[in-house]
Amino acid sequence: MINANDRLHFQKKGKITKYLRGLACYQSMDLVCEADGLPFSKDRPCIVKVTTYSPTRRKYDPPNWSPTVKAILDGLTDAGVWVDDNYEIIKTTSFSHGGLSGSKLWKIILEIEEMPWTS
Repeated sequence: MINANDRLHFQKKGKITKYLRGLACYQSMDLVCEADGLPFSKDRPCIVKVTTYSPTRRKYDPPNWSPTVKAILDGLTDAGVWVDDNYEIIKTTSFSHGGLSGSKLWKIILEIEEMPWTS
C-alpha cells in the first residue's frame, strides 16, 4: 500500500502501483461479468466511498491512502467497471475511518454506488 506521506523511490512506488492496479483489475473481473448495468459512464455516474481500517489505535488521516486508492481505481477502469475514472463518471470519492482491521494489516473497502440522481 502507498501512503501520501511515503517518500518512496519512484521505481519502488511504480512497482507497488502496478501490482495494486493489476490486483484490482483481476479481482473485479467477476464483478464486471456478473453485475447488471456496468460500466458506469457519463450518463450513469457513480460515487466511491473508501473506508480504511487500521491495525492499531494510532491516529491517521484516511485520505492519505489516496495513492493506493488511485491505483485501485485505475485497475477497476482496466476491468471495465467504468469507461474512465474522471470527474464526470466518479462524481465523489470520500474517505472515512472504519475502526480496527482486526489483524496486523491495513484493510481498505471500496463501495461503489450509482448516483441516485444526475444533474
